[in-house]
Amino acid sequence: MSEAPIVSIKNLSKYFGRFAALENVSLDIQAGEIFALLGPSGCGKSTLLRIISGFETPSEGELLLDGEDLIPLKPNKRPINMVFQSYAVFPHMSVEDNVAYGLKMEAVASKDIKQRVAESLAQVHLTDFSHRKPHQLSGGQRQRVALARVLVKKPRLLLLDEPLSALDAKLRDAMRLELVKLQEAVGITFVIVTHDQSEAMAMADRIAVLSEGKLRQVATPAELYQRPVDAFVADFVGTIHAFDVVSVSISESDINKPLTITTNELGELVCPPSIAADSIFIDQGVSQLAGQSVLAVRPEHIELHLEAPHNNAAINQSSHGRAQLMGRLGDIAFQGQHSIVEVMLDGRDSLTAIVSNTVAQTLHQSGHGSPIWASWSTANMLLLPNHALPA
Repeated sequence: MSEAPIVSIKNLSKYFGRFAALENVSLDIQAGEIFALLGPSGCGKSTLLRIISGFETPSEGELLLDGEDLIPLKPNKRPINMVFQSYAVFPHMSVEDNVAYGLKMEAVASKDIKQRVAESLAQVHLTDFSHRKPHQLSGGQRQRVALARVLVKKPRLLLLDEPLSALDAKLRDAMRLELVKLQEAVGITFVIVTHDQSEAMAMADRIAVLSEGKLRQVATPAELYQRPVDAFVADFVGTIHAFDVVSVSISESDINKPLTITTNELGELVCPPSIAADSIFIDQGVSQLAGQSVLAVRPEHIELHLEAPHNNAAINQSSHGRAQLMGRLGDIAFQGQHSIVEVMLDGRDSLTAIVSNTVAQTLHQSGHGSPIWASWSTANMLLLPNHALPA
């Protein structure tokens, strides 16, 4: 990837009347990467994609492609192509004619059209299907026709709007790999809009998470999962169980010292400072953390026991750096390589834990409603601002 971004978005906003679909969004997209715009319905990701493509005009801000202002350019004048969610292939045309259509509209020489169409069909492995009509193809093949039709025009940037949403689960997984391999082969920058976290995490080099028109975080998939900036991002790119923070003690003389954190359900816990989001130390005062942050744990870090850990003695959480809750065994869902186990708690929502099938079988034998203990290391928790934690 080059150091200079291929796309630079600066302080971009889009208003529909008083409604802010996008508000002061700034981000850079590097050449040659797969960049995902991720967020729930109505977060502004599709609006941002339409602004990049030219189908919407921003209310404020800048949009640059290789340093050139894109905003005055009409969609057909931008070196950008888009694959729509519906694929929008022409049903009365053959695969070959679908791919050639855009070049014919640009009056490209017939000899060049034939060569470029053949190259594009080879890229998406559809050479043997060139004379078929779209109704003779599978969903995955129709998607590849849509891809070939835009690749043949050799765009600087390729936009994909929910490209896999129309496919069944197994084909969707296969097409993820095909898209990644295709992008690596052609070297074109991909910008993908999706609400599917697993799709974005599996495909993208970097992900921008949006919520209510605002940019929450831009990071690699691993960084988003391991170092989310707040509770919304942590919950959206995975699953968290969050506990409201009552008090936090941070050593102002040495931020490397352990944190003492109290929640109503878990009591007082000693936690390593590494669990705190970077914004905790930069933007938050200790007095603001109470009531403004959560202590969270992901299901894969929770261990389940049929007896209280540590020989049935209460955990000395300060010395052991572990949290513990007692509940009752709920549903067990087999997931193939692992199982998801529900722990029913009094006074709050249930917890779920991801455990091996061996552990799940042992728990199942104890019977629904049996007493069960959930415990986890405080080193595996996250201290996060709760700006937008979903209800």
